[in-house]
Amino acid sequence: MKKVYLLLPVFAVQFAFSQDSQRYFSGTFYNEKKKPQNFLKVFNKNKGVYELTDEKGFAIIQADVSDTLVWNNGKNIQVVYGVYELKNILERQIKRKSVENISSKDYDNLIKKPEADDFSIERSYDSLRQNAGYGVSAVRKLKLKSDSTYKLKRQPEKFLVFNGSFSTSLDIKNRNRIPKTQNRYVQGRSENGSLVWKGPETGEIFSFGPDISTLGYSGQPYEYDINGKLINLSDGISPAKAYNNNLFKTTVGYSNQLNVNAIIKSGGYNEDARLSLSIGQQKDQMYFVDQFDIVNSFKAKFSTEILKFKINAGFNYEENKATNTNRIGLFNRSYQNSLLAPVSFSNHQNAYLNNGLQRSYGLFADNPEFLFRQESKYNYYGKVRQLNFDVSRQWRGFKLNISQAYDNQDVMYRDVYKISTTGFQNGLYNIRNQKNEFYNSNISASYQFQGRHLTNKFGLNQILNDRKIDVSHSLDRNYFYQRTSQDYIFNYNLDYDNYNDIEFGVNLGNSFYVSNTSLKNNYWLPKVNGYFTFKDIFGWNNTDFQVLGAYTQLAAEPEISKSYSSYTTTQFSAQDSRFYFPLKEVETFKNLTNINVKEWKTGFKFIINYKMNLTAEYFDRKIKDDVFPLFENQNLVLKNLANHTYKGYEVNFNYDNIYRRYDFAIGSKVSFFKYRDIVNRINSGYNNLMISGFNDIYKTLSEGQVLGAVVGSYYQRNADGKVIIDDNGYPIKASGTKIIADPTPDFVMKFSHNIIYKMFALDINWEWKKGGQVWNGTQAVLDYYGRSQASGDERNIKNYVFEGVNSNGNVNQIPVDFYNPNQSVSENRWTRYGFLGVAENYVQKSDYVRINDITFSAYFDVGKFRRALGVSFYVNNIFLWQANNGVDSDQNFYDFDNSRGLDFFNLPSFKTYGCTVSFKF
Repeated sequence: MKKVYLLLPVFAVQFAFSQDSQRYFSGTFYNEKKKPQNFLKVFNKNKGVYELTDEKGFAIIQADVSDTLVWNNGKNIQVVYGVYELKNILERQIKRKSVENISSKDYDNLIKKPEADDFSIERSYDSLRQNAGYGVSAVRKLKLKSDSTYKLKRQPEKFLVFNGSFSTSLDIKNRNRIPKTQNRYVQGRSENGSLVWKGPETGEIFSFGPDISTLGYSGQPYEYDINGKLINLSDGISPAKAYNNNLFKTTVGYSNQLNVNAIIKSGGYNEDARLSLSIGQQKDQMYFVDQFDIVNSFKAKFSTEILKFKINAGFNYEENKATNTNRIGLFNRSYQNSLLAPVSFSNHQNAYLNNGLQRSYGLFADNPEFLFRQESKYNYYGKVRQLNFDVSRQWRGFKLNISQAYDNQDVMYRDVYKISTTGFQNGLYNIRNQKNEFYNSNISASYQFQGRHLTNKFGLNQILNDRKIDVSHSLDRNYFYQRTSQDYIFNYNLDYDNYNDIEFGVNLGNSFYVSNTSLKNNYWLPKVNGYFTFKDIFGWNNTDFQVLGAYTQLAAEPEISKSYSSYTTTQFSAQDSRFYFPLKEVETFKNLTNINVKEWKTGFKFIINYKMNLTAEYFDRKIKDDVFPLFENQNLVLKNLANHTYKGYEVNFNYDNIYRRYDFAIGSKVSFFKYRDIVNRINSGYNNLMISGFNDIYKTLSEGQVLGAVVGSYYQRNADGKVIIDDNGYPIKASGTKIIADPTPDFVMKFSHNIIYKMFALDINWEWKKGGQVWNGTQAVLDYYGRSQASGDERNIKNYVFEGVNSNGNVNQIPVDFYNPNQSVSENRWTRYGFLGVAENYVQKSDYVRINDITFSAYFDVGKFRRALGVSFYVNNIFLWQANNGVDSDQNFYDFDNSRGLDFFNLPSFKTYGCTVSFKF
């Protein structure tokens, strides 16, 4: 109240001159942590005046309706709606009371006889010590010092606060779409004009046998089927049924996270020290049978201020265990065999034969149940330990920050194929251990001085990275890599703002990059960034237009902790992929030229009333001496091989408050992205290099082409582009390979919508990808084995004439039967071209529309805690439409990076249904 009384003289003066028409806005202003802040500068952009808040974050500032207030260096913005005269604002600060009845002791004595109190304070011999403390306004402790003396202790200015949060979530997963397979025709082939079932013991690989509805079970003992062998259906025997070899199931995972903070505070909101602890556990269940991983984590962070030095320290520990990983393509192999298993064979009946070997449908087939059975519960272990320390200090315009971090990581893969696994009849056992040690030091210093409109800032940053990687295979030798690199970055930043109609800024800098693994260090890596903003254009308040541009040069090296052993797939054909087992690691990361990048950017930003903004950016990134893996003399090496240019543009449109009321708001965001990555130059002798895939279908590094274009087999054509038909009436497969597909999309558009009503929020994110192609090798192999839906539906087509011309140029008129029992099975429509068929025939569009996620959230006030309880329901990948008939075209080949465009039994994506509950305390 004392501070309010001090304002009364101001109120009196204002009242005397009430004819003054100036208006004011009052309120409490918050810092970036959403807490009231004293000495917070609140600026009125329209009038060019500012005021500082008091210790409770309260301020009164001259303003008119529609003026714009900014604070926290422009991060917080508010448009003024209610303004008042100063006297009205001051009157509201004085607490008013109603007149109360006056109680008089003298009056009470006149109407009531006083009663003697022998225990009143007046008659007491006890007393309080005078040195109990000056200005005791809050008593913490009352202590008896002697028979008649007490000591009061006041509440300290510093106190300890505990708070935190707990969250738990539950995930339900199911696989997304997979290729359709036929469920009519059994394992077998044609013999002497008839379709014959052939059991697994015969080594049969095709499903071109008779219709299962014409067969029944013999009922005799047969170790490949508990019901017996298949025979022609007749009276008295049990009809055969199509087995379901589905490998997927609906799974449930969970995640729990507990965060606790202990804070020493002084005054109202100042933090002297904070200790934060976080404990978490997560179980991620795959959609495969009994395949999951568990992550346990512990994090601790401490922050304080000593002698005006801000100190932060942290420790993170994470342990990860998984039943299996896909490092050796185990999941792809299992998925492939589940799709190829004939309808007449059940993988689920048993994984083993009587002799202890695996029970599978054929000689070159595996039973997924057999592959997933393992002696050890976990075949993957990972541990991460991180320490970090950060200290900073600011002296007026000078700021110094020193950060240190150390990471220690241990990763173990146990890669096992048991005896009788296809491709590894004697079994294979390998343990891969990788130990990573990372040390990072970052020292930055900056000096800033500011005039009325100009702000100048000079910066110097030194970054040191030391990395040691130790990789060992029990079946191969050890590999050790070490890299020490340093970056020195010099910056000068100039910003101009006249708080009226113009704002611009320029950033100039240069970097050094020094490394012990690089052939040549870089000492000239300049950068220039700039922007120019026109404020309130066309005379419209809060409508700004900004143009920007940037030029940057960078130097980089291949990530030293990354394994390139997956490149081993290029050593095999697709049909021999069963022999894939990555062992070789990169020989060395030394003697490589830096990957040099030059990038230009330009664009604009158009902001209307701080609600709508449109941004557009064009970029052109030239990458010189990029590094790619390859095999030389059976060794895996890295080489600088090519230059390529990655360019495109991105457009974003935000409308934050399409409709807004007190408790209701709607907002949306749309982004448009388009790019191309063209190979400009390749070192002599390395054109058309395989960069991922198999050696008969792969992504290529080809000069003048898109980086990662797909190369495969194709149909022979004449000069007019017409397919040439052979004497049997089938298109001719050309010799050799060529580029058949471009995975690059025409564009990608993403949409985000959010609706808020009171305590509820709804968020929807979806995207549309137009263009691009994918080679559907999964479909090709299913066709070859007779397991695809198409081969089941079309095998009885007869007298079909393929479009094309014969060798003489005449229109083809030779009819063919897609599957003629009088011919060898290898001559039908789907087997005559081999395991992959004609790759060109399996190139499909990769367009899609997908709903990425939908989240519905609600927040509730609990006691004195605002929005302490939160509940969210979400679904991911709930809807997917795509042009091709395979799995999600965004899935990667064998889960490898940069391998989109190849689908060879790529794992399907999954749908997730989940709920998260969080509570603050």
